Amino acid sequence: MKAIKGLGIEEARWMPTPESNHILWILWHIGRMEDTWGWYLRGGGESAWIEGGWANRLGIDAKRNGAGDSIDQVRNFPDLEVEEVTKYWQVARNLLIPSIKQVSARILDIKRPEIWTHAPDRAPTLLWVLSRLPVENGQHTGHIAYIRGLYSSKLS
Repeated sequence: MKAIKGLGIEEARWMPTPESNHILWILWHIGRMEDTWGWYLRGGGESAWIEGGWANRLGIDAKRNGAGDSIDQVRNFPDLEVEEVTKYWQVARNLLIPSIKQVSARILDIKRPEIWTHAPDRAPTLLWVLSRLPVENGQHTGHIAYIRGLYSSKLS
């Protein structure tokens, strides 16, 4: 991802305001969302986060994905290397791509409440998931680029 090239830890953890997310947290959240949506598209099975051991490796509660995190959770995000979080995101992305490719037009309206156990009555369709992926990715990579711009302008 171009937006994180050359990113140092100080810049990755910088928060433009006391109520803002920092880049490291956003990068982790992108990975978690791509991992979750890929898992959902596949109908369950293996995820990088749990079965792949990344929750333990990064020392973050396996149930967390960033959605609904408080600002205290963002501030207290573990001190992780940017490269390590990037590796997790890349593993999640590598699982996501084949998951997208296996979805055909005839199954776009399928919902999977049996695996969406936290809110089975709100299980999304596969079409919704596929349409959400570029939105999430575009928003969050845009956030990262914007925060980097703010950070570099504060140094000027």
